[in-house]
Amino acid sequence: MFYGAEQAAIHHERFGALAAGAAADLLGALAGADLRSGTVVDLGCGSGILARIVCDAGYDVIGVDLSADMIELARAEAPAATFHEGSIHDATFPGGCVGVTSIGEVLNYGTDVRSGFEAVERLAGRVFEALAPGGVWLFDVSGPGRAGPTGLVKQFHRHAAWCLGMTASETNEQRRLDREITIFVAEADGRYRRIEEHHVLHLYDRDELASALGRAGFGVEVDDGYRTPIAHPNEMPGWYVVRATRPA
Repeated sequence: MFYGAEQAAIHHERFGALAAGAAADLLGALAGADLRSGTVVDLGCGSGILARIVCDAGYDVIGVDLSADMIELARAEAPAATFHEGSIHDATFPGGCVGVTSIGEVLNYGTDVRSGFEAVERLAGRVFEALAPGGVWLFDVSGPGRAGPTGLVKQFHRHAAWCLGMTASETNEQRRLDREITIFVAEADGRYRRIEEHHVLHLYDRDELASALGRAGFGVEVDDGYRTPIAHPNEMPGWYVVRATRPA
């Protein structure tokens, strides 16, 4: 299971600040490039928070996500956008789109046998060809150290209707992060239903990734977060933001 109904709903309800912050960052970048209309492709669109904000700013948005439950939420959240269920590695891009986004470690997830660093390199070539001059590919990724100095992180989130526990373990030799997620959802009879998800992420060194994007033709900026006050509220070791721009 990958972002089933319970995990998708929790993510939309409680962890949407990252998408909102990224949307503000993207709109600022597009305005700075004088790209004030056009199509944005949101790879791994999640529940449609970024799509809604960008549509409201006057852009057309095409969203792609592997999770059917996320797509269902996105269609309700951003009815003006167009959404497709499927892998980001099968996504098609209209020529001359002004922006592409991949928010929430989308490029890290090992949900496809084609995923990994080489898959990101191939995707970079396709995105570069699709972007209009001055267009931007904005995304965040995780690199080595994502699970902190010990390689192990545990988190617990409690809500009146659900609880979520997450254990993340990192394997440095394989540049891999495993997240074991357990969700307990309250039922009407007072019992709790248990849901398990296991997410695998490939970890990318920031210098290696920046070099690969440069070879694809991009101008590359790497930051520790989004340029907005609504960035992720928690400290994110090993996590960084990339703005890859097709030169004007």
